[in-house]
Amino acid sequence: MLVSRITNESLSIDDVQIKESDIGQPCTQCNECKEGFKPHVWRKTCKNCKCTRDGHEITTEYGAKSRLGFVGHNGLDARTLGYSFVPPGLTTARQVDQYYSTLPSEEVPKLGSKGEALRLQRIVRQLPKQDLSLSACKFIDSDYETSYKDFVTGRNEVALDVGIAKPSPPNSVCANCSSALSPQQIAVTAPRLGNLVWHPACFKCTTCNDILVDLAYCTFEDEIYCERHYAEKLKPRCAGCDEVS
Repeated sequence: MLVSRITNESLSIDDVQIKESDIGQPCTQCNECKEGFKPHVWRKTCKNCKCTRDGHEITTEYGAKSRLGFVGHNGLDARTLGYSFVPPGLTTARQVDQYYSTLPSEEVPKLGSKGEALRLQRIVRQLPKQDLSLSACKFIDSDYETSYKDFVTGRNEVALDVGIAKPSPPNSVCANCSSALSPQQIAVTAPRLGNLVWHPACFKCTTCNDILVDLAYCTFEDEIYCERHYAEKLKPRCAGCDEVS
């Protein structure tokens, strides 16, 4: 078990919580999927429309921290404030609103909004279940199980964590766009990378350039990545089943 450098929450593969709903979910990529998602036997595609699984409105019951195996205090109650997620580190509703005011409206996960649906899609896409739990893998044989567990343990120990949102210190410069942040402007920090700060909209995966969902990130050679693309730095991923090997 690892204790997060950020939140002092325990992090363990045994605490990973994954529950997704995909059967019958509408496709966001085409107009041909009249019956919704129907999984191919081994490909990550829909048998009805041939589009990818993550191109459908897959839903997940758990946020990024629970999906990754973090256990501990979650801070402010997001739903009470009208959101499906509130960044760790913020202590008042005003700070939360200030944080989200810096993001495009379609990125804000207000309850019942397109932003909430986008967040769920990012959780599924950026944090593939096959990377998080052996029980989510269909094609890993028993000889590879030890290697898989070593990969997960190593990732959790040296790379994986969750960012913190907090007022930026004076003379701060965004690590992504190199623009200055106003004093006390809400910024994102990634403690595995020291004192660097980012605009909320700039806290993105180096590979896919997508905003890191729920501030979950991995570090590799002093860059930040979503878990999917961190894993692919170290292991090949099957284009069919989405498992790393």
